[in-house]
Amino acid sequence: MRLKNHLNTFYPHTQMNKFRTLSYILLGFAVAGCNGLGKMAKNFNQVKYEVTPNPLELHGDSVAIAIKGTYPAKYFAKKVDATVTPSVKSSTADHPFKSVTNVGEKSTTAGNKVNYKTGGSFTYSDKIAYTADMKAADVMIKASGTKGKTTKDLGSMKIADGTIVTPLLVRSDEQVISGKDQFQRITPATYAGTMYYLINTSTVNQNFKVKQCNISNKAEFNNLDSAVKAMTMAPYSLKGISIMGYASPDGTEKINADLSVNRAKASAKYLSGVFKKLKMKISPDSSFFATSNTNEDWGGFQQLMQSSDMAQKDMILRIVSSNSDAEAREMEIKKMGKAYTEIAEGVLPKLRRSAITLNGEKTGRSDEQISALAKSSTPDSLSVEEILYAATLTQDNAEKLSIYRTAERLYPQEWRAANNVGTMLFMSGDIDGAMTEFTKADQLSAGNTTVKNNLGACYSRKGDRANATMMYAAAAGAGPEVNQNQGILDIRNGNYGSAVSNYSNTNSFNAALAKLLSGDKDGAMSTIDASPDKETAAGYYLKAIISARKGDASGVVANLKSSVEKDATMKAMAAEDREFIKWFNDSSFKAAIQ
Repeated sequence: MRLKNHLNTFYPHTQMNKFRTLSYILLGFAVAGCNGLGKMAKNFNQVKYEVTPNPLELHGDSVAIAIKGTYPAKYFAKKVDATVTPSVKSSTADHPFKSVTNVGEKSTTAGNKVNYKTGGSFTYSDKIAYTADMKAADVMIKASGTKGKTTKDLGSMKIADGTIVTPLLVRSDEQVISGKDQFQRITPATYAGTMYYLINTSTVNQNFKVKQCNISNKAEFNNLDSAVKAMTMAPYSLKGISIMGYASPDGTEKINADLSVNRAKASAKYLSGVFKKLKMKISPDSSFFATSNTNEDWGGFQQLMQSSDMAQKDMILRIVSSNSDAEAREMEIKKMGKAYTEIAEGVLPKLRRSAITLNGEKTGRSDEQISALAKSSTPDSLSVEEILYAATLTQDNAEKLSIYRTAERLYPQEWRAANNVGTMLFMSGDIDGAMTEFTKADQLSAGNTTVKNNLGACYSRKGDRANATMMYAAAAGAGPEVNQNQGILDIRNGNYGSAVSNYSNTNSFNAALAKLLSGDKDGAMSTIDASPDKETAAGYYLKAIISARKGDASGVVANLKSSVEKDATMKAMAAEDREFIKWFNDSSFKAAIQ
């Protein structure tokens, strides 16, 4: 009280209050200094941080960090808790990782204990979602200390660089698959006819008929003659005739063998005469006729019996199947009296014959004819195969799309028409329109692997990796396009080993990128050099990155120079690309991107 009065004597009231405030501030600094926070702040730069990787790297959709922090001896106050927070700081935002708490040896707070006398260390790992501003950023660390009720910022510092984003170079070059046409200009053309013969004869009789069997050589010969004439005129070409001579299974095997052979020969001779009328000389003994014979036509007998409505057909069929001896079969059937009479009148005459097959080819429309019709206002006469084929005859994508739309109009149930309209829309960048067409094709042909691939490509372009992956799995076997499309997703997901596998035996930009990201620098370089992109701006840029990872400074400079010469926009890209951070201050590097 005396002291207070004494001070009041020398200081007015206002001045006394200022003195008190200053005293409290000084006292606070003294307390902070005494409790170790001030010393830790002062010596903050003595703490060492090892960051892996440095610069940070984008993989999948995130950026991961691993830190080993080392506190020197006599740094970490015994009762202090220190909260450490790394972050990626760009010019526009600060993206923190999770915090970690380290505590002095006498702290009661849970955390990593650090000895005051000997110092200590901590390890830490975390990952955060990538955003575009992290491409050119610093990795910072800041710490705050707490002792009792007092908290103090201990300091902040840059500990690494961020961020290498080379996986973002992956090209969105998903491949869609067209439904292939089955067009064949030359197609097989056949005609099957029959010549019937009287029992025990091989003489051709154009007027022979059996009313009970509803067979007539007159009708057969008229059709056969017309077919021969037609198949010797354009667009047909007759290549040969096959003739099989038959005998019914009644009578002796010797007689039937001779009958079947002679019936084939007689048919060939008759047809040779038909050719003579057409002013074509073809001998019945020439290789143009391929003759063969069946001595006793039990197979034909069984078929006719099976299709008949005879009351005892089942018993007859059992007799045939249970007896391997042909004569025994015939004797058993003949014992059936009335049933055998029905067979003799209604079945056996049909087996005394020669079966004739005209073998030829039909030549379809020319490319010029097909193309003209497809583009005309009257394409309706084209088959679905012809009109799909027509689209392959032009390199103009607008014409292709028009033809495929015509195919879709004429053949609305044909999945290939809708699918191929979709492929053209996809290639033009109309992903929504393509998706609509592929969905239609999927409904017309459920489970079609070609369509599943194309739907996957659409989902991939839309950024829907989950559905794209599902569709590619359902598209297995559709072609190499499926694997390469999946390779794009693999790179985006950070699955580089899988990407390399999916790009196996492929020399492309993405294949080289996959190898680089998986650690195969030499393989990446040889792949890009074997690809169509080896001398493009993007190809040279990728080779500059490969050179950087190999520590090849001259390769970095030379390839960047070539890249910039091809595309000036590569200057700005290289200037902030952390792949080249070691060369940012190198005069040759600067000159290459000027």
